[in-house]
Amino acid sequence: MLEHVRHRLAAVVRFVDVFTRQAVRVPLDVRAETLPVVPGMPRLPWKAVAGPNDATYRFLVGAGTVMPVGPVPVTVSAPSEEYLDFEGFSFALPLPFVAHPPTPARSDLLVEKALWPTRAVRVAQGETAIVATFKSAGATPTSRLKVKIWSGLGPPPPTPYGYTDERGELLFRLPDLKTVVGGVLTPTANLNLEVRVPPAYAVAVVPTQVKTAAGAVLPLPMPIRITQVTTLEISIP
Repeated sequence: MLEHVRHRLAAVVRFVDVFTRQAVRVPLDVRAETLPVVPGMPRLPWKAVAGPNDATYRFLVGAGTVMPVGPVPVTVSAPSEEYLDFEGFSFALPLPFVAHPPTPARSDLLVEKALWPTRAVRVAQGETAIVATFKSAGATPTSRLKVKIWSGLGPPPPTPYGYTDERGELLFRLPDLKTVVGGVLTPTANLNLEVRVPPAYAVAVVPTQVKTAAGAVLPLPMPIRITQVTTLEISIP
């Protein structure tokens, strides 16, 4: 006789690339290391189960286990470090059935969270992206710098932005740059650069030099070719 194990679904988390907004499809380790203290709650760590072919991760409650009530901080990591979570996140249980009360639909249980790609991500051929390594003269840290790269005049947009990793490295994807604008072929773009310093990110630093992998020094804004990956070394004070 087969035994049936029933689970209740607490939340479904989908991770997306912060630049492309496409689902992250590399394997992830998704878990809650701490939970609101409730008798009968899941054992720690509470690990999410990968969904079948839909790039989601599901927090389930088994038979005889009580669903936590309150904030659930979530830790996510990619075993091969293709993506990092620089800002952390949590969700509160039970999730409100806003869209379809009293019976939940799939969208009521879905939580979406952006992750930041690293240099370990394989960039598709024809994609425009910047791979940068930050070098400091000593006054400025190179890890967890908040970086914006954008085209056009005026101040930077609120999003997207990237963060450098512990090695001072950054992958900044630019999916919205087009080679044809208004019917005119545009093979290059001039990109602005803003670098802000942790932890408050209130202070911006001006790069002292931007250099390509071939050693060419670029002005700011930076002229780069669209539909290819440009590798830069960026010096800061």
